[in-house]
Amino acid sequence: MILRVVVRNLYSFKDETEISFVAGKSTTHCEHVSRAEKRDDISVLKAGIIYGANASGKSNIIKAVSVIQKIALGSVPKRNIEPFKLTALKNNTSKIEVEFKAGKRFYAYGVEFTIKGIVEEWLYDINSRTEKEVFSRRVGPEGNEFSFGTIDGNDEIQQLVRFISQSTPITDSFLSEYVKRNGKGLTAINNAYRWMKEDLKIIFPESRYEGISIRAEKDKDFALATKSLLEYFNTGIVDIRRIKVNKEDLELPKEIVNDLLTEAENNKAFVVASPSDSSTYFFETDENGITNIYKQSAIHRMKNGGEVPFEIDEESDGSVRLLDFIPMLIDLKLNSSVYLIDEIDRSMHPMLSQKLLEYYFAFLNKERDTQLICTTHESNLLDLNMIRADEVWFVEKGQDGASHLTSLAEYKPREDVRKGYLQGRYGAIPFFASINSLKW
Repeated sequence: MILRVVVRNLYSFKDETEISFVAGKSTTHCEHVSRAEKRDDISVLKAGIIYGANASGKSNIIKAVSVIQKIALGSVPKRNIEPFKLTALKNNTSKIEVEFKAGKRFYAYGVEFTIKGIVEEWLYDINSRTEKEVFSRRVGPEGNEFSFGTIDGNDEIQQLVRFISQSTPITDSFLSEYVKRNGKGLTAINNAYRWMKEDLKIIFPESRYEGISIRAEKDKDFALATKSLLEYFNTGIVDIRRIKVNKEDLELPKEIVNDLLTEAENNKAFVVASPSDSSTYFFETDENGITNIYKQSAIHRMKNGGEVPFEIDEESDGSVRLLDFIPMLIDLKLNSSVYLIDEIDRSMHPMLSQKLLEYYFAFLNKERDTQLICTTHESNLLDLNMIRADEVWFVEKGQDGASHLTSLAEYKPREDVRKGYLQGRYGAIPFFASINSLKW
């Protein structure tokens, strides 16, 4: 679970800016909080909703978390690095730090970096009162300079850790190098890496979950849950299945199809997404070298009970978007996962966004540390009968063009929050010039 995210000099964030999902003192919707079990533990919110006008910077929060995830699991993603540009004093060094709960432990992992690589990197084991260094790294002219907390193990293990640290490239994180080279003695690194890789999941507007039908074939519980959710959201779709097709019917260039069939290996399968529409194809080659091709289809039911397969691109954008969220909702119901969604309301009816959150809240369980954080424009979600005030953040740009964050909890609202938001009481809404000021 994410406790805090700190960003500096990246995208629309100029100065150090923080967003927090540490639970406040509110006693409403107690089920929305993963409560501290011990004196030094930290209570964390299971949801976060981020509002802002277009180009306010709300999506940049999600992008920043995606960047630090990429760094933690490998190297600095050069094409994703954009320092704040609207200033005469250029600073090429950016910073991201994320505090998170992994299992029963709390950690703070951060990096300072440029497009050339990492400048500083650190991991601390934290709680509500103290922090203990796991490692700190500074990259200087002579290479890596490291300091460590406690390394568990004998001299050989400690020498291995120091060897890995000194040979970590400037472009790569020590977190990933340690795991890749089977480092020992620093369990916190394995915990942090596993959380970044397995628990933290990010969905952007263009993200697609392509294998929902094949997963349903292999997992009957997943198939049953998928059908149940399709019925709950009432899209008209009753199932998602794979339908066998001929290669002549594929919405793919013939050259690509021929190459795929030529390179197919016995007892192997792969998935191909069409670049021209929302179609997903499955190529499966049996032990005799015969390749069968299937297309993912949406199944509708007629009044007489008969079933009709529809092309995915025949469905509305909202229905297709919903198909990307169904595996997430199943995962959140069953596992301790963290999801960040950019523009949860994209292409969807306002009631669909609301129903999605209602479904998530209905199955919250104190035994699972799930978390759902999203950006949105949908004001109907601003309902204190459904959410907590400390779960809501507003993002807007100042006169310097930099994004600033404010929590709804700071306003101590006692009113209709949705109405107050649309009236501009909390900021984070678009403001327009007068029509009379137009020059043409």
